[in-house]
Amino acid sequence: MSEIYSIIEKKKLDVVSNPIEKSHGLPNECYTSEKYTQLERKKLFEDKWVVIGVASSLPNIGDAKPFDLLGIPIIILRDKKNKIKVFHNVCSHRGYKILQKDCKIKNVIRCPYHSWSYDMAGNLLLPHMLEA
Repeated sequence: MSEIYSIIEKKKLDVVSNPIEKSHGLPNECYTSEKYTQLERKKLFEDKWVVIGVASSLPNIGDAKPFDLLGIPIIILRDKKNKIKVFHNVCSHRGYKILQKDCKIKNVIRCPYHSWSYDMAGNLLLPHMLEA
């Protein structure tokens, strides 16, 4: 808890714990501070499972959706073995977002910037790393 006090004064946070007739909502810093946002993400979401969708939203093999998870671009897809996979939505070449909208992937996931290609398991196919 002391980590939060380096961002927001303790007395501002203690008001939240008062009996209902004397308490107030969270201080403004909880909604405006970048440091608070980073701490909240770390404490609530890092190293924990986070639900980002349901399997029925990807009913067919090759269905893929881009998703933003707290500023982290990811891809959710149903692979050729009918399994749901999740990857970073970033090309390893130049960091470009690979998917911009929901789509159907037939064979490869292709970056629109320089056509680097990945299989549905997230492995780089083209260009071969020795050629890159």
